[in-house]
Amino acid sequence: MNKIYGISLGPGDPDLITVKGLQILKDSDMIFYPGSLYKDGRKGSYVRPMLDHYGLDQDKLKGFYLSMGPDRNAAKLSYQETAREVLQLYENGKKVSIVCEGDLSFYASFSYLLEKLQRENVGIELIPGVNSFSLGAARHQVPLCLQQEKLAVLPLATNIAEIERTFEDAGTVVLMKIRMGWKDLYPLLLTKNWKYYYCERLGTAEEYITADIEALQHREIPYFSLLIIKK
Repeated sequence: MNKIYGISLGPGDPDLITVKGLQILKDSDMIFYPGSLYKDGRKGSYVRPMLDHYGLDQDKLKGFYLSMGPDRNAAKLSYQETAREVLQLYENGKKVSIVCEGDLSFYASFSYLLEKLQRENVGIELIPGVNSFSLGAARHQVPLCLQQEKLAVLPLATNIAEIERTFEDAGTVVLMKIRMGWKDLYPLLLTKNWKYYYCERLGTAEEYITADIEALQHREIPYFSLLIIKK
């Protein structure tokens, strides 16, 4: 019996995919990948270069594009249409994969598709992958946790008090999706005696990391960025 596969590609370096994930992609009849639809009509995909790296048949690559902005209605329609196409191929006996950057269980748009597919009682298998903050720690060569230390992950953290409260119970805090609210948060971070490990576009040709928080003073923070903070 065929399955629908969810494949994690990792943060950006195409070689960080699992052996199992890559083999399934090579055997798939159709591969759906996410992308962004910008206000000016342009389309772009963070994961498409990774798929191109694997030398896959271009005819079996199909993008689904999500509008960039706070209005989620267009994104919901895209998920619905994509789920319909996936199910139709599945019912016709095709082996279908859906990919996403990072790990598909961690802040991934794939979860919205998974929810729709699970309602149809079809065979599904998910292949985990490397999280961006795991690669970030490796790039900086620092441990995320040791012994009994706890790790906390905060998305869209803009309140310094929230980070301080988190440090009461955790030794390391990872800030995800830091672009929003960064201008307000950044000057407050400068006042703290914490250790910072900044990462952006990990695993790509545009990768940039620094442990010097002051080096970010005039830097434009992209969407694919994170900050590891240790006491």
